Amino acid sequence: MLRSPRPDRVERAKVDGQKAEVEIYHTDPDYYTRIEVERDEFWEFGIDEEGVAELVETSNAEDDLVTEPELPEWLVETLYGIGISEIEGNAEVAL
Repeated sequence: MLRSPRPDRVERAKVDGQKAEVEIYHTDPDYYTRIEVERDEFWEFGIDEEGVAELVETSNAEDDLVTEPELPEWLVETLYGIGISEIEGNAEVAL
């Protein structure tokens, strides 16, 4: 199954005065769901059937996906707020 070019759901919010957008895709060939989050940077997560998120791609050049990434606290709170049960490889939260 190919991923739809249009998200199935879009959430927008202001976080610390900056606009943040979450796009949720339920049609993905590799994951149960895929979530893309954009603020001043971009993060893409693959979500399995258990609600566990795996970071697939990020625009943050400092993050090396081979090591455990540091995710901003607002991003972690956003993911848990939309129902993610766990974030794989999130060693520490960047404040």
